[in-house]
Amino acid sequence: MKNRILPVFIPFAGCRQRCVYCSQNSITGHTSTEIVSSAERQIKDYLGISSNWDELAYYGGSFTCLPGALRLKLYSLAHRYGFRKLRFSTSPDCVTHENMAEAAENGVDTVEIGVQSLDGEVLRLNKRPCGAEETIEAMKTVKKHVGKLSAQIMTGMYGENFHSFDATVNALLDVKPDYVRIYPCVVLKDTELYSLWLSGDHIPLPLTETLARCAYAFILFEAAGIEVIRIGLQDAESMKEQIAAGEYHPATGDIVKTIAVAIYLGLGHNPVLDKKYINTAYGYNGYNRSACEGRLEMKDGVKPDLRTVCKRITEVESYKRYIQRQAAFHAQRLVGASDNG
Repeated sequence: MKNRILPVFIPFAGCRQRCVYCSQNSITGHTSTEIVSSAERQIKDYLGISSNWDELAYYGGSFTCLPGALRLKLYSLAHRYGFRKLRFSTSPDCVTHENMAEAAENGVDTVEIGVQSLDGEVLRLNKRPCGAEETIEAMKTVKKHVGKLSAQIMTGMYGENFHSFDATVNALLDVKPDYVRIYPCVVLKDTELYSLWLSGDHIPLPLTETLARCAYAFILFEAAGIEVIRIGLQDAESMKEQIAAGEYHPATGDIVKTIAVAIYLGLGHNPVLDKKYINTAYGYNGYNRSACEGRLEMKDGVKPDLRTVCKRITEVESYKRYIQRQAAFHAQRLVGASDNG
């Protein structure tokens, strides 16, 4: 059963510095009182829609960078409304054994770390608050105290190439978080990255390369037993209005999964699933439909198993190079088909 998370957004609360891709207009100047009152309004609004929630999450800020007294108020607020299972996102530079123990004591089951990259030069160029080693240590600290670790990474960051992205993926495979979110880096207005783009110092990735890198990471993470819980940016009008450059696609996750299935089919494997899930096999815009003809095995009650799909892909010789090539090939075809459609 899907975990029902009530999201409470505390935008950029606690952030100690501005990364080059971060919008200045998004930085909060709110007081502690305003943060708590905003959080309570959001909780009431969601509870007015439904009382059926499993967990409360504080998203959008660096929770453990907040003053201790404010953290305790936010914990207390969640408990007052009946939530005993919590999660939050935070920055690796504010993860300590003390505040992770505090989190565990207050019912936090999952901590989401804004990793972005584990290449030291990419982190420096993007003005991230800490380096790769400190970020890895922060993730290990989370795993020591809290039930589950989620890592958020980006691709297409300023100064990044495929090798630095691959290094980030490999480092996370060693740390083995429970979950990963993969976000493409886009150029938002009113950011330092916007100025770098205008000057020509930053060239955003084309959509085909963004999709290929996301698919590469998705396959490797899932094959290793790491669940990818998000691929791509939220499909929100406010977000799209702020994007000045960089490829944005609202169906990034669907396309990435379509690429994984296409590679699986290309290796000669035949999917087995309940007929009601047939669109998962056919993929985005029916891209895999012709390849599936005469090969699908219908079995009642069998759900799509993308983890097994990814594991089978990694069984081929030199699988990383193979995945990179195949992901690029299918991304090119998918984008071309979408453009022609």
